[in-house]
Amino acid sequence: MIDKELNVIQIKFREMEEQLKLYKKLEQIRSVDELSESIRKERRKQHLTLKDLAELSGISYGTLVKLEGGEEGISLKNLKQVLRTLGMGLWTG
Repeated sequence: MIDKELNVIQIKFREMEEQLKLYKKLEQIRSVDELSESIRKERRKQHLTLKDLAELSGISYGTLVKLEGGEEGISLKNLKQVLRTLGMGLWTG
């Protein structure tokens, strides 16, 4: 009985460790401007042009220019698609 409970606790602990690793990878973003800059940095880190990202994400070049420029009016759907394409997450708290 105790062995079974210990095993369950160990599994949960490993799951929590994995979640912690994911959280540590995240950049803390405090403003939309920082989000725009983080997207630009990640795109460049992956050696992608705006045209490349537009093709991969299905989001127009013009929308990406606005997004990286920190302009308002970008839909959440488009933002999520760009983040997904770049392998980034969006965390709020």
